[in-house]
Amino acid sequence: MIFAFDECTSPSEDLKYQEEVMERTHSWARRSLQEHLKLKAESQKLKDKNNHSPNLANDGEESLCGPALFGIVQGGREESLRKKSAKVISELEVDGKKFDGFGIGGSFAKEDMSTAVKWVNEILPEEKPRHLLGIGEPEDLFMGIENGVDLFGCVLPTRLGRNGTIYTSNGKIHIMNTEYRTDINPIENDCECYTCKNYTKAYIAHLFHGKEMLGGTLASIHNIYFIVNLVKQIRQSIFDNKFDMYKKEFLDRYI
Repeated sequence: MIFAFDECTSPSEDLKYQEEVMERTHSWARRSLQEHLKLKAESQKLKDKNNHSPNLANDGEESLCGPALFGIVQGGREESLRKKSAKVISELEVDGKKFDGFGIGGSFAKEDMSTAVKWVNEILPEEKPRHLLGIGEPEDLFMGIENGVDLFGCVLPTRLGRNGTIYTSNGKIHIMNTEYRTDINPIENDCECYTCKNYTKAYIAHLFHGKEMLGGTLASIHNIYFIVNLVKQIRQSIFDNKFDMYKKEFLDRYI
């Protein structure tokens, strides 16, 4: 999965600049899609040559090999720009081919989850994945999902982990705090991650105080597991028709 090039802006930028950024992002999107299709065609020709046989896709369907290309929606907090960008990116077509999915770009504040994200997802096609860029806080995952987001990507779990901040079901903890120096429990007793199954909070705190790289690695492993497992639980709550209940129970503990 790869993304077309875009320009990410602060939501506080003025309307004129947000519009310039949006148009620039649309221009790059078309060029990215053109190049992507060109490279796929060249790759397929090389495969056919090496295999001494043409690509035999079922009923003329395109081979599913290779990376998917996502176009990115911009537009800041301005409703008209967001909706225009979503329409342009979702309809953008080169040689009969469109984007495989969509990224929702920009720098988001909490309130934007139920406004800018919702505006975009009301327009983007439901049959293709929608990816919210730069979102990694547990509470933001809930807000994104209930507004139609399928995928997320963010450096936050590892950035926090490297600096000793760790996710738990009862909120974030900072492992260098004095209370954890002698705590011989895992980060979370019911967590199945490698870190929790093998190390105590006291040992991880010791690593951080000693400036050992392993500390940040272990904290990052836990944080990534925590986020992935949380999304699994959210998915199951949707299947069970209990999303609102699960959201309330989790956020009551976490925040």
